[in-house]
Amino acid sequence: MRYSRVLPLLLGAMLGLTSCVPAFVPPGTTTTFILVRHAERDPGLDPPLNEEGMIRAEALLNVLRENGVTAIYCTDLLRNRATVQPLADELGLTLNVINPALYINTPSAADLVVNQMLANDAGGTVLWCGNIGSTAGTTGINEEIYKRLGGTGTSPDRYRDLYVMVVPAGMPPHVVKARYGRRSSLDP
Repeated sequence: MRYSRVLPLLLGAMLGLTSCVPAFVPPGTTTTFILVRHAERDPGLDPPLNEEGMIRAEALLNVLRENGVTAIYCTDLLRNRATVQPLADELGLTLNVINPALYINTPSAADLVVNQMLANDAGGTVLWCGNIGSTAGTTGINEEIYKRLGGTGTSPDRYRDLYVMVVPAGMPPHVVKARYGRRSSLDP
């Protein structure tokens, strides 16, 4: 059995239940979401990944290349695209980029993104690469998407956080909070 087929079974055995599944999950489907923060970058408005970030993007590729990712979504910023582009290239996927101007109203943007992911990719394994804050001072898109999918507690806000959320229709999601790559020099 391929590892990509084992991942949902393995995660199901390891996971704890969280809050209710969003009502908009199509009946009869189970969708797996993988949530990460973009990799490390230097300060600035839209800087590229720094050396540490490039190493993390490679680590993400190595962790997810054989785990059945069927779609990749990210904020349309250089650091986010560069974090997931190596995986997209390896898998032959096109990035679904989300305009960060939408994050002025982050809760509304999260609704839009989750609805788009479920409309286009329900039943698949969807990677989301977002951000933890906004220029408007509101909650970050990662936190809002995590909540929309039924997550509780801390959302993926460290550079090495990798949250796997298995969202079965009509049931609470299962969440595994994991890490990938080395500890970041930029995390507290």
